[in-house]
Amino acid sequence: MSQIPIQVFLVPIIGFLAVAYTFYSRRTMGKKHDAQFANFRAGELAQRLGLRLVEGDPAFNLFIRYANVDVMKGPSDKKPVHVSVRMQGEPHGLPTELVYLYRVEQETSYVANTVTWKTWFDCRMIVFARRPFPPFEVTSRSTPFGPIAQIQPLPPQPTGNPAIDGTYAVSTPERGVAQLLGQVLVNFGTFATAGVHLVGDGQTVAFVMKQDKPPIIGSALYFAEQMSALLSDLARRLGG
Repeated sequence: MSQIPIQVFLVPIIGFLAVAYTFYSRRTMGKKHDAQFANFRAGELAQRLGLRLVEGDPAFNLFIRYANVDVMKGPSDKKPVHVSVRMQGEPHGLPTELVYLYRVEQETSYVANTVTWKTWFDCRMIVFARRPFPPFEVTSRSTPFGPIAQIQPLPPQPTGNPAIDGTYAVSTPERGVAQLLGQVLVNFGTFATAGVHLVGDGQTVAFVMKQDKPPIIGSALYFAEQMSALLSDLARRLGG
């Protein structure tokens, strides 16, 4: 009987050790970054903004999501990764929310020998106006991390401010809203490195953020207090 090559035993062991080491390294790095950016943990961020955390783990870090054990492990069939955070309050006199959703589902097909993942992500700060207003959308024309896609089918509209029109793409059916945005957007220069994506749906004004493309969560929420104040001011001007 021929002897079984030792590689038959070593290869699986080496592979297991490599995976274990990678997981350990990422977990260690995640803890380090979580401590470094502790002000992005849900509980601390809510306190910074004068909001109440009404849903979610106060220790979850919105910027360093891979510090979370479930996110690190990833999904399995019939066991998705699901993280939902919601903060509410009225720090500037209007109802304000910060919502965050990250969900990944996995489906394995043993017949086709494939693994499919579906991912949902949403992060935005929202301020509710007291009265309805015409819809609008604002996106930075360029950012250090690439373009921002418009999500509402609204026509482009000049603001009357050449500097603002060169920096932002504004879309709305109402000329008056565009002119108002031409005045207000001057104060959003703080978010130039993150990018600006504002969505007004007729009742709320939201600053939309992304994890891996602009507007980047970490860069945008670094100025979370200013974001809250600016959105509240805009919502008040548009709809009381």
